[in-house]
Amino acid sequence: MGSNGGGPQTFDDELEALGFRPQGVSRRGGRMWTLPFNRFLTFMLHDYHDAIVLTWSFSLGDYLLERGWQVSTTDTSTTELYPQHDVRLPLDVTALHGEITRVLTTLRLDLGDPAL
Repeated sequence: MGSNGGGPQTFDDELEALGFRPQGVSRRGGRMWTLPFNRFLTFMLHDYHDAIVLTWSFSLGDYLLERGWQVSTTDTSTTELYPQHDVRLPLDVTALHGEITRVLTTLRLDLGDPAL
């Protein structure tokens, strides 16, 4: 049941069920939502009422520091990994879930893979 008094679930209800939380309004006027997936990875969604735009950020510097690694920049705490392009999707939680799954699959990286 949705939080709207027992009626059908709204798109907002479905986002909240996935773990997204409202974060205000973006510069372009869409509503912003965030999903902290883990300590390093956060998904951001912009809802423009006719479509959504999904992006993400990964705190690469913090991830590397925690493992005792470093990169060639002096301030690794600001080293972030982002997608080259955001993804525009319909207002459909199934499409959103599919895109999140696709992103998680592409983030799997074996640095010791000889094929690299």
